[in-house]
Amino acid sequence: MPAVGALESPADREHAELAIATTDAATATEHLLSKVKGFPSFVRVGLAFARLVPRQRQDAELATVHGGGDGRDCRPHGRDLGLPRNEDRNSLMPGNGIPPVAMGHQLLRALIEIGGAVALVGLIVAVLAGALLGRRPTDDTRVRGFLFGERETAQHPEPAARRFLRTAFGLLWIVDGLLQAQPRMPSAFVSRTLADGLYTSPHWLASIAGPFARMWTRHPVTVDAATVWVQLGIGVLLLVARDGALLRLGLWLSIGWGAFVWLFGEFAGGIYLPQPAWLTGAPGAVLVYVVAGALLLLPVTAWQDGRARRATRYATGGWLLLAGVLEALPSGKAWTPSGLASPFTDGVANSQPELFRAPIRQLQSAAVHHAVVMNTVVIGLLLVVGAGLVLTRGFGFAMAGVLLCALTWWLAQDFGVLAAPATDPNSALPLGLLLVSSMVRDGATADQAAADQASSATFAARHSRWRLAAALGGAVSLVAAAIVVPTLTAVAAIGPADANAVAADSGGGIVHLPNRSAPDFALTDQNGVPLSLVDLRGKLTLITFFDPVCSDDCPLIANQLAAADRQLGLLAEHVQIVAIDTNPVFHNVADVAAFTQSHGLSDLPNWHFLAGPPEKLDDVIAAYGIVVQVPTVGMIEHGEGIFFVDGEGREIAYLGDGANASLTGGYASVIRDEVRRLLA
Repeated sequence: MPAVGALESPADREHAELAIATTDAATATEHLLSKVKGFPSFVRVGLAFARLVPRQRQDAELATVHGGGDGRDCRPHGRDLGLPRNEDRNSLMPGNGIPPVAMGHQLLRALIEIGGAVALVGLIVAVLAGALLGRRPTDDTRVRGFLFGERETAQHPEPAARRFLRTAFGLLWIVDGLLQAQPRMPSAFVSRTLADGLYTSPHWLASIAGPFARMWTRHPVTVDAATVWVQLGIGVLLLVARDGALLRLGLWLSIGWGAFVWLFGEFAGGIYLPQPAWLTGAPGAVLVYVVAGALLLLPVTAWQDGRARRATRYATGGWLLLAGVLEALPSGKAWTPSGLASPFTDGVANSQPELFRAPIRQLQSAAVHHAVVMNTVVIGLLLVVGAGLVLTRGFGFAMAGVLLCALTWWLAQDFGVLAAPATDPNSALPLGLLLVSSMVRDGATADQAAADQASSATFAARHSRWRLAAALGGAVSLVAAAIVVPTLTAVAAIGPADANAVAADSGGGIVHLPNRSAPDFALTDQNGVPLSLVDLRGKLTLITFFDPVCSDDCPLIANQLAAADRQLGLLAEHVQIVAIDTNPVFHNVADVAAFTQSHGLSDLPNWHFLAGPPEKLDDVIAAYGIVVQVPTVGMIEHGEGIFFVDGEGREIAYLGDGANASLTGGYASVIRDEVRRLLA
C-alpha cells in the first residue's frame, strides 16, 4: 500500500492519516471477533456489526472536517446528497458516529395493526359471551369468581400493602412498554442494549441470546411492537385484576417475561460485565419485577398477618447485601476513578436541568479524585442498611433504604430514563417501591373491607351480562397481547429480514435524491470493454464502489446486488450494475475479472466491474464523493453505498451501507423493489 507521503492531494493525505491513526481500533475489533470464532454462526453474525465501528468513527470525523453527510459516505469534495446530518439526530450509539434511525411511523403502524388484531379477538369473544352468558345467574357468578376472584376478595379484602405493590409494578410495566415504543428503539436496541452483553457474557449465555438478537435485527419493528404490547398487557392485568385467574396469570407472566428479559436482555443483570455495580443497576432492574411478582403470588392471608411484609423486607435487604458484595469485588472497576465515575459522567452528559446536573458533576469529581474512599462509603451503606433490614424490624433502616434507593436513582442512575433509548427506569426505583410496600400497614381497614364487599355485591347486582361479556372480551385481549402476540411474532420472525431491518441497519434505507446529474466516467470493465455512463443511457444503472481484493464487505454487497438482479427476471434487461474499483494498487482488468469470477458474477450480462489508471479512478471516486482510506496494514476502507441513476444520467436514489451478512436477503429485496418502482 502506498505511504501517506506518496498521496498527492492534501485531502487524500488527511484521509490516510486518519485511517492509520485508527488502525489499532480496527485491529482490536478483529481480535475481539477472533475470540468468538467458536460461537455458532448466528452469534458471530450478530457481532459482526462492530467491525464497522472504527470505519464509521473515521467517516464521522471526516464528515466533520469536510462538511459531509451522515458519516457513512461523507462528501469531501463539496457534493451533498441531502442525507440527514448528525446534528439532526437526537442520540448517538456508544462508540459509534452513526446514530440510530428514528422509525416512529413504522412502529406506530405495527402497534396499531397488532392492537387492532388483539381488539378484534376481544370483541368476538365479548359478542359470543354476551350471547351465552346471563341465562343462568350461577354461570355469571362462576365466571366472575374465576376471572376476578370476587369470592376471595369478598372473604379476604386486599391489604393496602399488597394493593400498593400490585399497582406500583403494574404502572412500572406500562412505563416499560411506553419506553419500548420510542421511535429509535427498533434500530438502537441491539447495538445500544445487547451489544455489551453479547461480547462479555459467557459462551453459553451469548449462544442462547444470539438467536433473539438476530430475530430483532431481521424484524426490528415487528419484534419491538410485540414487546411493547407484552409489557402493556402485563401492566394492565396487574392493575385491573385484584385477584382470581387474571391476576395470577399476570403475575406469572411478569415472572416469566421478567426472567427472560433479565437473562437474555440484561444478560443476568450485567454481573458478567467488567463492572457489575450497584450504581449502574446490577444485578438487574427487571429481576426486581420478578421478586415483586413472586411476593404478590403469596396468599392474601400472608399479607394480612405480616409474613409477606417481612418477606419483602428480607428480599430488599438481601438485594442490598448482594449489591454491596458486587461493589466490593477486587476485580471490579468501581475501585478505579474511571470505573466509579462512569455513571456520573453519563449523567452529566445527559440533557437535564442544571439543578439536577450540578450535584452529579460534584460526585463525578469526587469519584475521580477519591475513588477508593467513595466506593468504600457506598459499600458500607449497602451492607449496613441491608443487614439492618434483614436482622431488625426497625422503621429507621427501612427509611434509610428508601432514601438510599432514591439518591441512587437520581444521582447515579439519572432517573433511569434520561439516557435514550432507555428500556426501564433502572433498578433503584423498583427496589425502593418494593421496600415502601413493606412499610405500608398490613391488612385492610374495616371501612375498606366493607367497601370491597359492597363493590363485589354491586358488580353482581348491577352489571348486566353484556358488561360481564365486555370484561371477558377485555381479559381475552390482554391475554392475547401478553401471550399470543409474542408467540406468533417469534414464529413470523424466523423468516428472512424485512425492509424495516434494512432501514434500521442502513440509517434509513432508500433515500430519494433531487434528480441531479451523475458524474460521468470512462473506464474498462472486467471483459476489457470500454464503458462510460453515456453508454448506459436509456437504462437504470446501479453504481457502487468495490475493492477487488476485499474479503468482507464488498463480496456481501455484490451478493445482494446479484440476488436482486436475478429476482428481477426479464426486468433485468433494463438494468445495468456498475462497480468502480477503489484500490490504488489492484486497479487492473485482471483484478476486477478475478473478483467477478471468484464471486460467481460472470453469469450476469449486465454486471460491469470497472478498472483503469489510478488517476482516472481517483477522479471518478472524488466526483462521487467517496472517501477512500489507505492504512499501512490491512484492507483499504472506502464509502459503501449504491447510487440509482436513471436513463438520463441523473442520480435519483441512494442506499447506504449494506455490508451485513444477516440481512443479505433483506437488502436484495429492497434493491429489487426499488428497481421495480423506478422502472414502473
